[in-house]
Amino acid sequence: MSVAVIGPDSFTTCFQLIGAEGFDAGSGEAVAETLGRLVDEGRFQLIIIPERFAEVTRLFRERVMSRGEITPVFALIPDFTMETGMRMEELQAVVSLAIGTRLEL
Repeated sequence: MSVAVIGPDSFTTCFQLIGAEGFDAGSGEAVAETLGRLVDEGRFQLIIIPERFAEVTRLFRERVMSRGEITPVFALIPDFTMETGMRMEELQAVVSLAIGTRLEL
């Protein structure tokens, strides 16, 4: 399986040590731009990004899902900034929309 990791150096280094290909991007714009390029290339089955960039990468992730493709899989993982909960809020909104009522967790 080919794995890419996008984010600041402090985030990507850990994953590069276990064989992922790292792409240095420190800002939301850089992460989104890199993610868009990697999705278009289609070389990776798993793309790991810091959870704090969940909102700026949503468009690219939704585009993959809307095409019905199963790869790449996106893993949103908390980084050293400890900004968390964004992915859970996103999942809560999607499930609430699917069932037609606001889901409270």
